[in-house]
Amino acid sequence: MPESVRAGPRGTSSASDLRRPVVAGVLGKVAEAATLVLLATVVPRLLGPADYGRLSVALTLVAVGSVAMTLGGATLLARYVPAAPPEQRRGLARALTLRLARNRIAPFVLLTLVGAVLAAGGWFPPRETVWVLLALALNVVATLALQADLGLGRAGAWSARFPVQNAVLIAAVVALYGAAGVDGAIAGVTVAGAAGLALAAATTAPLWRTAPRVPVDLPPDAARFGLVAAGTGALTQFVQRGGVVAAAALSTDEETGHAAVAIGVALAATYAVAQVFVVTLPALSARQAEGAAEPALRRLAGVLLAAVLPAMALAVLAIGVAVPLVLGAAYTDAVVAFPLALATVVLAPLNALLLQAAALRLRPVATLTAAAAGAAVFVGVAVLAVPVWGAAGAAGAALAGTTAAAVAGVVAVPGAAGWRLVTASLVGAAAVAGWGVLA
Repeated sequence: MPESVRAGPRGTSSASDLRRPVVAGVLGKVAEAATLVLLATVVPRLLGPADYGRLSVALTLVAVGSVAMTLGGATLLARYVPAAPPEQRRGLARALTLRLARNRIAPFVLLTLVGAVLAAGGWFPPRETVWVLLALALNVVATLALQADLGLGRAGAWSARFPVQNAVLIAAVVALYGAAGVDGAIAGVTVAGAAGLALAAATTAPLWRTAPRVPVDLPPDAARFGLVAAGTGALTQFVQRGGVVAAAALSTDEETGHAAVAIGVALAATYAVAQVFVVTLPALSARQAEGAAEPALRRLAGVLLAAVLPAMALAVLAIGVAVPLVLGAAYTDAVVAFPLALATVVLAPLNALLLQAAALRLRPVATLTAAAAGAAVFVGVAVLAVPVWGAAGAAGAALAGTTAAAVAGVVAVPGAAGWRLVTASLVGAAAVAGWGVLA
């Protein structure tokens, strides 16, 4: 195995190496926040709870599917590419990405066949199935390309991708829903995926044209690392987004729409936190052997928790007035789901810290185990709670699964998070949820 691709440090890393991706991630999330406000207000109000619920199921399937299909590439490239000598990194990023893409062809073909069978049997509407599969393909290709860019330490395009896609999604849904109803709105998901791919192609084109072709001889555990990271990502997305699908399967379209707005708002904040950790992984990988990476992660998680916890507490106080005012009277019954959904945001810094610490230690199985525990708890709670409490049950299942994953992660990645952070996160999440439910 060539030393050039071992997971280890290559020189030292300055504070600016960490600051640049953090700034790019924060700026990207600020831009994304503007689009998410519109996505969480204009679109639900235009479609109404029932049609918005159907759109949210399509968005959820594309999001979860794209995570599963991209094989944990962001973590894989961000962990291994920075460990190579500078002159080999571009070639290695290119070769790894192409390998990941080739490995996804057969699973996507199988998924397409399954979708065709389900559509033919009447389980899913045929047109919606086509749009979802096409959107999934576009998102997978865009993600693979941008993962290569992120692995090279360039976080700009990665951070800009979702603001661009969300803006296009909003415009497409508004235009196409008026022309073709909910089918047109779901087609807008595919249009947004095409916009994301266009951005990825434009920003990463030099990598595919000029990067040297190099043989990839990674450590034997690298492919397993990517597969396990993909499994962790898919299970995490399932817990975070699965409440929408659970509501669709176990409750009404209206309750699905109510669950979608509550969970969607919470996920916007959760992903803002996660993005800061994701874009710093390449720089932290170079500092792992110095012993500086995990302390930096703990400091970052503490700062983010200090910002997130009071923000979620204040949000809980405002939702009773804000939700009907902003979304309309049709969403009044969604208010009860918001505190449970917002409580999951309080756990976001802790869960992101555990995920990155496990990657730095090259122990992805630890967080896979934690994610599996979270998924199991989510399913159990969803089956019991959603038929009874609808959207609130879906949000409660997401909170239960997220909490279980956090607790299991603390055990599986010992020493990564200090007891103060763990205690503050768990108590804070319980306080936000309890405050909202009892208010």
